[in-house]
This record gives sequence, structure tokens and C-alpha cells, in this order.
Amino acid sequence: MTRSSPPATRRRAAKPNRTPIVVLAAVVAAVLIALGVALAVGGGSDDTADNAGNGDPATTGTVTVSGEALPEFADSANDPAVGMTLPTLDGHDQSGAPMTISGDGRPTMIMFVAHWCPHCQREVPVVQRWVDDGRLPEGVDLVSVSTAIDPSRPNYPPDAWLADEGWTAPVLVDADNSAAAAVGLSAYPFFVAIDGDGRVVLRASGELTTDQLDNIASSLAQGAPAQ
Repeated sequence: MTRSSPPATRRRAAKPNRTPIVVLAAVVAAVLIALGVALAVGGGSDDTADNAGNGDPATTGTVTVSGEALPEFADSANDPAVGMTLPTLDGHDQSGAPMTISGDGRPTMIMFVAHWCPHCQREVPVVQRWVDDGRLPEGVDLVSVSTAIDPSRPNYPPDAWLADEGWTAPVLVDADNSAAAAVGLSAYPFFVAIDGDGRVVLRASGELTTDQLDNIASSLAQGAPAQ
């Protein structure tokens, strides 16, 4: 008897291996996600840099100091800086325009402020009201210096703070504290009064009353040493 051959075994077609495609898709997705995160982080970094004052004239800038620096301030009653010539301070204001503080023929009151200093925050509106009330004598100038600028500290940026207070005095930007060091600043707020030749008449630190401001300004106007 003839034996029939066993039926041929039907072989299943092998399924294509999709693992490389899946892996490739996952890699592409991961790259796209990473790229999106990088772009987002990059945008955030730019914003942070802007918020930190990079390129903003109100929060950046170096003051060039010319002349002998004043000794560090300790006491108004016995101040060795009185009679010394204020070093010339060259820089720019909060808009980026050039600004210089020096003896220019007019007696001047100079007020140094730090945006994060609570004493400065109380003194700025006092001084502004004093100016608004017309108590700054004719022929005497008031200028200010924004110093100790720090984006990580409160009340930043300083130009917004001063604008909110209606501050009208010109503001020299001292982002690296060069001007503060040159005048011997020891605390905030800090005042330096100079005559028309740029000689120091008085230095004082802390919050001054309007009567004290009157005394300094009138003494400058009359050419007499302030008390």
C-alpha cells in the first residue's frame, strides 16, 4: 500500500519586527520634547537675564571715578572729608543718558539710595515732599545715586520704585558700587553736600528730617558750612 506523504506543514509568515521603529519613534519624540524644553528654558533664561538688569541702563552700568576717594564716613561732627574735593563721578542716568556728578559751579546735595533699604524707602518720599514743597533753595541742586542694585533683594528694580515715589532728582546708576566706595559711604541713605567747587561741606547717613535738610540746603545756598 502506497503511503501517502504527510501534508506539507504550512509555515506562518514571520511578523515584521517593529521594535526598531518603536525605538526610533521614542527617540525622536524624546528629542522633540527635549528641544521644546530647551527652547522653553532658553526663553525663560532670557527673561530672567532681562529681569536681572542685563542691558537695562537703570540697573547696569559702571561709574568712572576720577580723583582721590573720600575716607569712609564715621561721624559728621569730626569728618576728615570736609574740605576735600569730591571725586568726579562719570556714568549714566536711568535712561542711559550720560551723567556726571562733580563741582560744576553749583552747590549740590547728593543722596545715595539702595532700593532694598527700608530707611531709603522711608526717606525718599520725605525728601520728595520737601522738594515739592519748594524748600530746596534756588541755586542749590539735588541729585541722587542708585547704588547696591541687587535683583535678588526686595523692591527691585530701583527705577520702578523711584518712579512710584514721583522722584524728580536726576539719578546716577551705580550698579557696581564704585561711586558709593569713592565717597566713603558707610550706611544708607547717605548724603554728601558739596559747594560749587566740589569741596565736601558735609556728609551724613541715615534718615534726615526736613529741618536737617533745610539746614544743609540753606547753608549751601549761603556758602556757609552746614552744621
